[in-house]
Amino acid sequence: MLLAFLAQCLWAAKARKISPLEYQYIFSGLAPEKQNTPAVTLDSPFTSLVAALPLRLIGLLRKTGPSSWTSYLAVPHPWILRLPFAIFGVWLGGALWWVARRLFDNEGGYVALGLYCTSPAMIKVSSNVGPEILLAWSALGLIYTAIGVAHTLYAPPKKWVPRIGILGLSIGFALATSWWSFTLVLLALGYMLYLAPDCRGKVANVLASACVVGCGVWLAIGWITGSLGTGVRTMFSPAPSLEALQQLAFALSATTDGYVLVFLFIGSLTAYASWQRARYFGNTAPLVTAFLCVLAFALVPATHLWEATLALSFVFIFIGGVAADLLETRYRLEFLLVLLAAFLVRIVLTLPELRGWVQNLT
Repeated sequence: MLLAFLAQCLWAAKARKISPLEYQYIFSGLAPEKQNTPAVTLDSPFTSLVAALPLRLIGLLRKTGPSSWTSYLAVPHPWILRLPFAIFGVWLGGALWWVARRLFDNEGGYVALGLYCTSPAMIKVSSNVGPEILLAWSALGLIYTAIGVAHTLYAPPKKWVPRIGILGLSIGFALATSWWSFTLVLLALGYMLYLAPDCRGKVANVLASACVVGCGVWLAIGWITGSLGTGVRTMFSPAPSLEALQQLAFALSATTDGYVLVFLFIGSLTAYASWQRARYFGNTAPLVTAFLCVLAFALVPATHLWEATLALSFVFIFIGGVAADLLETRYRLEFLLVLLAAFLVRIVLTLPELRGWVQNLT
């Protein structure tokens, strides 16, 4: 499934020309003395760093590789420049499957992964040089690592160390992608306090340690890209508006990820609201996180993000969790047939959606 997702990303990445904004991210990640264009100031150091990796690797291969490589890489191909973002897309899909499978067993995990691998929105951001896929990847890691850390606070402290390191890396990458991600750290704190009410002192110490690691990662990436502190001032000017509230309807908009997702989300939300068995933390956390992610980033226009894609991974996990619950009822066969039909329609509709998107941008 992930290989099929990667193939779609590479096809979309190969078929489209590099946009001016993508070039800005690529060249802003190079050292000033190596830039062939004037220095560009962007607000996402991690995006710039990842975007510049293909050019750095191409430069190394030209020096050390055979002459056939040198001629092939004389003009970098679009799919090569976008390859790191496709890799992060596959990485996010694998992480999503692992989280959903741990929470809801195989059925919930594969429903969530199937939604992800047939998602036009996730394929688009994974085949494009931009911060969305990096932020979605780091946000998922931040929230669920924090939840995992909270569950281990009753264990001996020696088991905290690796999880603190992973949580710190997630925080650092999120902050280096968009400084406004500190709002997700506050959300993670809320989840940790909820899950470990008797260990609030430990929660504070663990999260503080992870934040120290995260700030170190953020400072290192900012120093490497030379964009430390850019855009921070604008991030402290949130603008509450009716438009920001309207963004919360993202999961009910067919323009976000197609009609099939709208159908599955409404069905899952109905089951969640009307069926007590489905209302537990494993289903509630991704649902709440999805809407808070969109609302938080919609409040700050300076981020210039497609907010909906930051929440889709959590929506997929939510639908996977409710689907796993429904498949354990006596109506398993009926629900399974509905899911299979929905995925078939989704696959059929995804291909023309991607084709139209690529043709509009070439």
